[in-house]
Amino acid sequence: MIKNKQSIKLESKYLLTGSLIIAFMLFIPYAFYLYKSFPDVKTYEMFGYTFTSNYYESIRYFMYTAFSKFIPLCLLLIWFTTCKHWWYYSIAIPISVYVFQLGGVINDDVRFNDGYEFIYSLPVTLIILMLLFFIRSKLGIYLKAKDIKKEMDEAMNKPFIRKG
Repeated sequence: MIKNKQSIKLESKYLLTGSLIIAFMLFIPYAFYLYKSFPDVKTYEMFGYTFTSNYYESIRYFMYTAFSKFIPLCLLLIWFTTCKHWWYYSIAIPISVYVFQLGGVINDDVRFNDGYEFIYSLPVTLIILMLLFFIRSKLGIYLKAKDIKKEMDEAMNKPFIRKG
């Protein structure tokens, strides 16, 4: 079967995109250990911004706790946006839990004036979930169009066989 230059270029683009996504997904769990690069002090200055850890009393412990919520959240977001199965809506539940927990970690250290309760976080979580559903629907349409185009290209490149 002879492939034209455009289809080879398209396949290499898919390979590059897929490879970058896989590399990112492989790096994310190791990103958890970035907390070790932060000093074990209460106040830390970076890029002209001074951050003081009140609740955790150490920047390193704060980052450890924040990364322990943020890393699974990133993986769940990738899974949610790329899942092609009918049950992908169920992934939204752990996403909302991790968003709530990450907000709690940040609130413990920053100490907002009002309490960080589930009732107050529910509207924010719903807005995030609606945004995720919107992104997923747009990405789903794009992925379906790519699949249909690939099937059409394969069907058009098949040699015709005459019977008779």
